[in-house]
Amino acid sequence: VAETLGIALNRQGGNLDIDLLFNSALLHDIAKGRTRHETAGAKLLRELGLHPLGDIVAGHRDAPPPTSGIFTEKEVVCLADKLVRGKYHVGVRQRFQEKLALYNGKKATCRAIRGRMNNALALQEMVERATGMEIAMLLGRRQEG
Repeated sequence: VAETLGIALNRQGGNLDIDLLFNSALLHDIAKGRTRHETAGAKLLRELGLHPLGDIVAGHRDAPPPTSGIFTEKEVVCLADKLVRGKYHVGVRQRFQEKLALYNGKKATCRAIRGRMNNALALQEMVERATGMEIAMLLGRRQEG
């Protein structure tokens, strides 16, 4: 998904490193299951000398839309992460509604989840505006939820 988004953005004048996108998307959850998995994964990758991958992995959990309007690999991987659950494409809202239901009643946690959802929705809107295509169409898949 990250690779597809990157290619589409590059066709519209973006300057994304597709190999870096692909590899960081594959490795973004390398430390899943650990506390603050994005930080742990980034540390591991940096220790291996893979600093660019580590930087993207560190920011994949939440990336606000770039004020410059220019996407980096970090924003693309972050959005792609929110569009996939396992091997299935899901909508951003569906992905976050599941988290909100899980943490229902925990106000601070739900506020943080909504913040990440709003960032992901803004990133999605920016991609759709830049490419002239809805995400589901861009990915060639029927969007669930």
